[in-house]
Amino acid sequence: MKKRLLYTYLNPSSFVLKDIEILEEEFELSLHRFDVRSKYKLPIAFLKQLIFLLKNSRKQEVVIVQFAGYQSALPVLWSRLFRKKSILVLGGTDCVYLPSIHYGNFSKGLLAKCTSYSLKKATLLLPVSQTLVETDYDYQLDDFKKQGYKAFVKGDTASYKVIHNGFKIDQWQPAEKEKNSFVTVAADLQTRFGIKLKGIDLILEIAPSLPDCQFYIVGGKNTTLETPSNVHLIETMPNNELPHFIATKEYYLQLSMSEGFPNALCEAMLCGCIPIVSAVGAMPEIVTDKGFILFKKNSDTLLKLIHVAKGLENHEEMAIASRNRIINNYSFEKRKTTLIGVVHQLFLD
Repeated sequence: MKKRLLYTYLNPSSFVLKDIEILEEEFELSLHRFDVRSKYKLPIAFLKQLIFLLKNSRKQEVVIVQFAGYQSALPVLWSRLFRKKSILVLGGTDCVYLPSIHYGNFSKGLLAKCTSYSLKKATLLLPVSQTLVETDYDYQLDDFKKQGYKAFVKGDTASYKVIHNGFKIDQWQPAEKEKNSFVTVAADLQTRFGIKLKGIDLILEIAPSLPDCQFYIVGGKNTTLETPSNVHLIETMPNNELPHFIATKEYYLQLSMSEGFPNALCEAMLCGCIPIVSAVGAMPEIVTDKGFILFKKNSDTLLKLIHVAKGLENHEEMAIASRNRIINNYSFEKRKTTLIGVVHQLFLD
């Protein structure tokens, strides 16, 4: 008989669905969505989660929560009360605080308390990048110089193991490229911090100086941005259409102020796009010398970097190297093997 797990998540995003797929092969899952798209529904979300946990208190030995925050506080408390094990998968916003744009779990009172409690009292933390634990931050000058949850949680936190995101290679294939084309995929741009967080402000600054280039912002259609003629705001695309669209672009831009281990970047690299990224989160580690890194948030520096990228003589070689970087280091199978092994070990401990 399969061992039983509780799995709680916020949204059915691609990385959540992939982890569910992985875990369902080895374990019997009871799934719960902590639906808090409106802050006014938070008490209802807590009540529904409490009922779910109580119904399952005798059936499962381990609870896994996707990200620390409101959604992890009750499962961690439940696990301690009933002597169960709890795992938190950490992804980004639950480990940072950028006061300049009021971004991150530690920027809000109750959310910060729920996050801190969860990080201290869980059995095991599974960050997708070492930078989410603790890292220096100097991409821009207006925020804390240390990021990662250890910079913001007082006292000891739970033990951790880094497990990188993994990608299904066959779903992301290169295609014929549109010359001098750049693409970025961004969610939640309509939020108060979305434009700056995802570096869209930099794209809007440099685009007029690059009239021979075309910039595509997937997920930008619902914003009220005024854009230059060579910046195209695209609707959020379904998963079956996105791979081909990205694959037809030469370069992938990820100019975020904060990232954990971005899926879209790795997927674009699998499509043979040459990456141009900001020096935050795991992105420098992912890209290494297979692309270009913007070390400081500065539009003039970015413009120079793009000119260098456009002038590449070994463009095809770098595109192939970019794809191989993900294939060799961040496969779906690698995450699957490691994640299942960690959960099995937790049952034995």
